[in-house]
Amino acid sequence: MQRVCSPSCAVTYTKVLSDKKQAKERARDRKETKAKLDAMQTKPQLVKKAQSAFNAYIRARDAGKPCICCGKPLGLEPNSFDAGHYRSIGSAPHMRFVEDNVHGQNKHCNNYLGGNHVEYRKGLIERIGLARVEQIESDNTMRKYTREGLIEIARYYREKTRSIRLQVDNA
Repeated sequence: MQRVCSPSCAVTYTKVLSDKKQAKERARDRKETKAKLDAMQTKPQLVKKAQSAFNAYIRARDAGKPCICCGKPLGLEPNSFDAGHYRSIGSAPHMRFVEDNVHGQNKHCNNYLGGNHVEYRKGLIERIGLARVEQIESDNTMRKYTREGLIEIARYYREKTRSIRLQVDNA
């Protein structure tokens, strides 16, 4: 019924048990600290995280497709193109997380041509149809995002991005 054969083995055995216990405590402490930090995040920080997750999803969804404006092929590597909004976040903040409003766009078209709206609209009509474009243009529904809603948006789009990347890796 002994666990050890000698006093030196007993010292080693208790040290190993102590190390395992400390590792579990550290993991629990990290988890508690992360939960506390998440609870302390401000709404703008949560918006930034949700926007980042949403943009990553748009980039994964549109990878390999042509630019919505100019038709040039978009790169396959991350951050090689932008998730460009048809109705900008500044003029229509309620359209921030609407998938039909955001498509892959060359950095040149998005940044240097100011979104290239005329060509964006033409490409959008080709991609999703005139009825849905007019629906985007007339959508003025106010959307108020709560802290919990923003956390859920970030989680949802991270999961969708992960599933797209798994499909690409398996193909």
